[in-house]
Amino acid sequence: MRYAFIGLCIFTAACSGQSFSPTSPSGVTGVAGAQNHANGGANVDVSFTKWITAYPAMAGVTGGDVPGTFVGAILRRDPFDNGTIVQLEARYEVTGADPAHSFVAHIEGQENLQTQKAVLNGTVISGWLAGAQVQATYDVIVPPAGTSCVPQAPVNRTCFQGTIRVMPGSAS
Repeated sequence: MRYAFIGLCIFTAACSGQSFSPTSPSGVTGVAGAQNHANGGANVDVSFTKWITAYPAMAGVTGGDVPGTFVGAILRRDPFDNGTIVQLEARYEVTGADPAHSFVAHIEGQENLQTQKAVLNGTVISGWLAGAQVQATYDVIVPPAGTSCVPQAPVNRTCFQGTIRVMPGSAS
């Protein structure tokens, strides 16, 4: 009887047009894979290169687990009295080539002007993996004169290259 049920499940998956995978929790890929991420799957690492278009707006490109585009806004920028650290608050919006993997995150953290590195933490506030915790890290990149950081960036524009790590298991 058990084998007949498994056969029926395989037949149902084949007739529904979805592929069958013995490694996904329900045996059917696609929806089950998305549910796995939403319920605490592996971290999602989105590489990015961004630049300031007209302060406070940002634009950029993404890769890694979510290739696509980036837009954002600096919501707050407060330099510390020491002249080295800047407190930042921002909104990052990633639009995936697969629209189902698009999200918006609200983040806060600090950039060190001496090391040219930043770490910001926050939450996915809408879209894919809403509620998950996020950590964004980046390095400041100044391209050689007459060049750009990536083909999409303006020539001679300072860029910020890094990773947005979304931690699905942290969603409530």
